[in-house]
Amino acid sequence: MTPARILIVEDERIVAEDLSIMLASLGYEVAGIAGSGEDAIALAEAENPDLILMDIMLSGKLDGISAADRIQTIRTTPVIYVTAYADDVLLSRAKKTEPFGYIVKPFNEREIRSNIEIALYRHRLDREIQRRDAILLALGSGIEWFLRQFASHNHSVPHQTHTGEPGYLPILESLGNAMNLERIAIFRYDGTDRAAISLAGEWTFQGSASLVHTPFVRKITPASFGLGPRVDDLARGAAVTVGIGDFAPEIRSTFAGYRFTSVAVLEIEALEMPYGLIFYVDGNDRTWPSEEIEAMHIATNIIGSAIGLSERER
Repeated sequence: MTPARILIVEDERIVAEDLSIMLASLGYEVAGIAGSGEDAIALAEAENPDLILMDIMLSGKLDGISAADRIQTIRTTPVIYVTAYADDVLLSRAKKTEPFGYIVKPFNEREIRSNIEIALYRHRLDREIQRRDAILLALGSGIEWFLRQFASHNHSVPHQTHTGEPGYLPILESLGNAMNLERIAIFRYDGTDRAAISLAGEWTFQGSASLVHTPFVRKITPASFGLGPRVDDLARGAAVTVGIGDFAPEIRSTFAGYRFTSVAVLEIEALEMPYGLIFYVDGNDRTWPSEEIEAMHIATNIIGSAIGLSERER
């Protein structure tokens, strides 16, 4: 497991060095040491630490509370205040920045470790709740979009928008952003035997390159993505997860360039017939929580229904 990276903000060099040694002995990685509020802001932006230990009384124009307030405008990094002062005025100011802990000097290893672990756990839990809420909102938006299109187009969902993009793109975009994905790609079966697929549409995170110019996305086999042994699972409606290491050697480097690090795949059904596969792609090595898999199932069913209505009207 990767150790948490912690930024130390302390203007007393000896205290900062002692704290750095203590953190290293506890198994953490020191992301940097800042001696002023201005340096803390710069390092927080450059290093993106997992947590900040912030001394309140700093030399310079910004104290620790002001620095933490500025940092919160650019990062959601949890902050633990460390100080020798604990008067009511400071506590009142500090509370407004919603810190994850407050340690009064002198401190010991047990206090440092317990405060850090609680703060990291709470921050991780907060992020999971926020992501879950975002996924639910995205699914609600997708359902609303589908129903609106169904009603306003006389029981017809446009297969493409006026720009030539697939009409279901808003659903992909909402879910992709909510789950922090790299891309969501839809491949259509070439024929009825599920032997080959071709790219039919995709959503990509801002700045990510599109697959449309890649020759491999035309008539490629599911087995090339490591899905060969799992075709039956996909046909039964199960979500199948693969990593870039499962891809065939001849396409692995190409798709690694498109950040296909971790992928969850489901089969799309339209008009009660297999239509193709949808790839939910993350650029990082990760696992897929059950609530995300469930959200993918719902989104896939919505997209399949939208495609089915579009196909029926052709």
